[in-house]
Amino acid sequence: MSNSNRKSNEMTPMPFDDSSEPSSISHYMRNCLPKKWRLLIVSVASFVVCMVFASMYGFDYSTFSGNDDTKSDWSGLREYSSFHEAKKTCGPRDEVANMTIWNTVVDKTGHLMDDMFTIALQTYKRPGQLNKTLEHLTAYKTSSLYEIVVAWNDNTTQPPNDFVGKNHVPVRFRVSEENSLNQKFLPDPKYMTQGVLLSDDDWNFNHTDIDWVFQQWRRSGMNRLTGPFARCWYNNEHDEAMYSLCSGKPDKYHMALTGLAFTHLSFLEYYWSNDSLMEKLRNYVDSKFNCEDIALNYVAINAKKLNFAPHENLKDG
Repeated sequence: MSNSNRKSNEMTPMPFDDSSEPSSISHYMRNCLPKKWRLLIVSVASFVVCMVFASMYGFDYSTFSGNDDTKSDWSGLREYSSFHEAKKTCGPRDEVANMTIWNTVVDKTGHLMDDMFTIALQTYKRPGQLNKTLEHLTAYKTSSLYEIVVAWNDNTTQPPNDFVGKNHVPVRFRVSEENSLNQKFLPDPKYMTQGVLLSDDDWNFNHTDIDWVFQQWRRSGMNRLTGPFARCWYNNEHDEAMYSLCSGKPDKYHMALTGLAFTHLSFLEYYWSNDSLMEKLRNYVDSKFNCEDIALNYVAINAKKLNFAPHENLKDG
């Protein structure tokens, strides 16, 4: 009996929902329409509502003639702005370098020999080390080397006499007025070459490398500091300038150490000029007994706005 009743119930037609009832439509959409179609319908409906609203309350372009002569007054806005347009200049060279002094030192050095160079070497109370260095520098023939000038910073002791070393290289001693790192940059009035190789008294280098670098420096214009020892700087998290060895960045650096570097004599002339900024630099170097490398690189960059070109094959010893 129960089986017959269940069979009769299963065969009973499914009741048909009345389409006039709102609940049947929502039930159908909720169960039959995919989610993406529901989103599409809602988006279209929203767009239609927005268009209707815009047509009712939007701007009436028919009232706009396009010939409005009313001019807005913006004069008062600039005072409230923190932005002020910088005055146009010709670049950092004009901002830092005194062009009158610069042109004077260029004219002063332009007639000197440009196919040879002078080694400017500074020493202080290290006669043993100095002798070894001078023996090394004069032991081999360097075709482009004109002379070696030693800045003798120990003014309490008489320097050795000038002499001519092996291969006819003259060595001349100049007694400094004081023990100052600036003395190596002093433009000796007896210099006969435009190119000067600045050097400490403890560097021994390959002569063929030095001569090669000098020729490359000449071809590049002799208008940059060129040396094997690079340094970089960056600002740390406290916005303080930091000095680094440029590790991992061989072709991107900011300065060349003057312990061994070629420079044009005009940079030294400008460094020792009466420009007030140069006087401050020299005084700072004397007060700290340091930073002479940064000071001369600063002069070179701002006087000529240059890049540097280190030669990785330049060797010491």
